[in-house]
Amino acid sequence: MNRVRRLATIFVALCALSAACGPAQAGSSSSSATPTAAVSPSSSANRNLTATFMSPTMGYRVRYPSGWTITPASQRWPLRHTSFWDTPDGDRLEGRSVGFRGTSQPLAPGESVVTWMNDYIKSSMPCGTQEQMPVGDQTGTVDLNDCPGQGRLGGRVFDLAVVVGGRGYNFTMEGQVDRAFWLAMLASVTFTPQSATDANPPASP
Repeated sequence: MNRVRRLATIFVALCALSAACGPAQAGSSSSSATPTAAVSPSSSANRNLTATFMSPTMGYRVRYPSGWTITPASQRWPLRHTSFWDTPDGDRLEGRSVGFRGTSQPLAPGESVVTWMNDYIKSSMPCGTQEQMPVGDQTGTVDLNDCPGQGRLGGRVFDLAVVVGGRGYNFTMEGQVDRAFWLAMLASVTFTPQSATDANPPASP
């Protein structure tokens, strides 16, 4: 009888030990799981430049992510006037949180490249480090370099000006943009100054 009692006591002890160890092992397995990395909005944004926009009036073309909304300029860019994101004197290519803008104007008769560039930079409220940067097969001057966004897209803003074929060009990116995205868009630019027109585009019907 005592032997039976001893066996029963051992059995109960083993059951209690098994119950105590079970949850701890499960907890240990759970805590060692690899956490899922968070994906930032900017890293998941579509940056594949699979579509091409040919400006009807400004004398350039550029590649951009498909699905963006295109708003061509409806006015020319007057000399000595500052061109802002939503003014109608520039082409706008916009995604959900980032956009690209391009515009151009002819230099005044007898105006030098240096004079036009100096006047443009003075009017643009420069921010960040001014530097030379490739744009298409040319080199332009960056006057807004990774600065706080100034328009409705917020985020960051990059701005560049360059003179090609007697025309002053201005390209801007704003919103969820970084230097790599900006450089990729600039690299895709092709200048066609001979195709530009300086009359106001016809109004939409």
